[in-house]
Amino acid sequence: MLLSGCSAEARQSVFDTIRDAVDQAKQRRAEQTGDTPEQPGPTAPLGTDGRSSFDYTQYQNVVSGSLALLEDYWAETLPTLGGTYSSPRSYTYYRSDEGSGPSCGGQPAPARNAFYCPAGDFIAWDETGLLIPYYVSSGDFAASFVLAHEFGHAMQARLGGQERYGVLRELQADCFAGAWSRWVSQRGLLEAGDLDEATLAVISARDVPSVEWTDPAAHGSGFERTRAFGDGFEAGAQACYPAPAERWVLSRG
Repeated sequence: MLLSGCSAEARQSVFDTIRDAVDQAKQRRAEQTGDTPEQPGPTAPLGTDGRSSFDYTQYQNVVSGSLALLEDYWAETLPTLGGTYSSPRSYTYYRSDEGSGPSCGGQPAPARNAFYCPAGDFIAWDETGLLIPYYVSSGDFAASFVLAHEFGHAMQARLGGQERYGVLRELQADCFAGAWSRWVSQRGLLEAGDLDEATLAVISARDVPSVEWTDPAAHGSGFERTRAFGDGFEAGAQACYPAPAERWVLSRG
């Protein structure tokens, strides 16, 4: 999906970029845990959690497979919430280390992030700055969670009754991602440890304690995000819409 039509030189350039992203992800994790990252030899494969090497084709399959399953789930589920389903117009990746990504309403794409753009109705993600490091350091389902969260925002745009506060929109997207994960699990498509990977992705993107829940950029504390994801996984999308603010948002005073 991502490398079709590329020359050998272009593929090698992408591979080098990925290697750098992997090394940076390992270094960030080492700084957080205090562990010293293992230094591979000249011919050693790129290390990952639970894998012997980073396989770009395998990564592509996770991305395309997750998006296909998200489309199937929401085509089935959105009408039960009162919405009319349509797929996002497009999905696009960018590499912040190579320049700017797609703009949304005149705003540049953020580095090391993923987003849904209502103005263009598309989902975009920083491949080398976010998704590949998540995939490498936290596992394939952590990357799937990122896509599921952003897909949740796309579904919010197709529903009425948009939540007033940004934190509730973010927690609702976490809940929607949990509901999709439940649906995937019921079809026997989750592997051991996948939910742990999703939880790690939720926790790693939590707000710091000083962020008030009324902050327009708030996404939720680790507990709030985990609880919203868990509600979706336990009870499905109906538990997410409308957002149960009294259950999800805690005082941070």
